[in-house]
Amino acid sequence: RFIFALQDNQIEITKSNLKNQDLSISFDSLIVFDPFFEINSDIYINKVDKKLINNLSLEKILTNQEILKKLNSNIKVNYKKKRFSNTLIKNHYSELNLAHGRLTFLSKIYIVGGDIDCKGESLLIEEYPRLNFVCLFNLEDKKKLLKKFSISKNINKNLLSLNVEGSLNILNKKINFKKINIDKNYVASEADMKYFKETFESIL
Repeated sequence: RFIFALQDNQIEITKSNLKNQDLSISFDSLIVFDPFFEINSDIYINKVDKKLINNLSLEKILTNQEILKKLNSNIKVNYKKKRFSNTLIKNHYSELNLAHGRLTFLSKIYIVGGDIDCKGESLLIEEYPRLNFVCLFNLEDKKKLLKKFSISKNINKNLLSLNVEGSLNILNKKINFKKINIDKNYVASEADMKYFKETFESIL
């Protein structure tokens, strides 16, 4: 269900709803054809099955390099968990910008125990694209979050903020950390970052 309007060189789609057993979203989109093809969308996620995300083939998307070079898009994504849902993520907002194969993003994630601010970029048309990122974890209930990632034994439970800088190989899901700081009291050593790398890759 949606409202469709065609005017000159653009299509406007409003009050759209897409729903099945795995996914429920609503969105508004503006598609411009001239002088460049561009998609601008506001997407609201009501429900998404993790299996749908796990089955998403990044390999197939990234092999369409000619399409990625020509596709320009600005997408805002909003998610708010259901009232009684027992998930780690409570709310999520992100902005994605794709131009000439380069993706940039900003995101704000509210989780059990605090929130996460991230920004980053990736050139998707490279043979092995890497996602470079900088994330700041603001932790209020540290114990819950650290227990989730099985790293509480190695970190002082009095930490307030965790700053992480690194890159992720999108295809083989290998992560490298460039810097990890906890407040002003801790800078991760090479051995620590190797441990974190192994821990996160086991989750990915």
